[in-house]
Amino acid sequence: MTGDDGEDLTVLASLRTRDVSRRHARRLRSRCHALLQPQAVPEASAAMRNGTAFRRIVAPALGGAWCVAYLVEIVRRAAAVYFGAE
Repeated sequence: MTGDDGEDLTVLASLRTRDVSRRHARRLRSRCHALLQPQAVPEASAAMRNGTAFRRIVAPALGGAWCVAYLVEIVRRAAAVYFGAE
């Protein structure tokens, strides 16, 4: 704070306090409680119906298998070149 600490506190003390009405507080409280309630978890079968399982499980597995096969073929050809040249 500055050197006028006493003056700043006097200004703060002169402010009127404000509070919300009881009706508004009840509405606000009920809205907060509604937002904090646990949300319903969708069924797994619904995820299977719209293709989520394919996007999350099958597609990455196929992509990983393709990468592994590609890497194996690169190593195999490099070994053929390296050992075949001797």
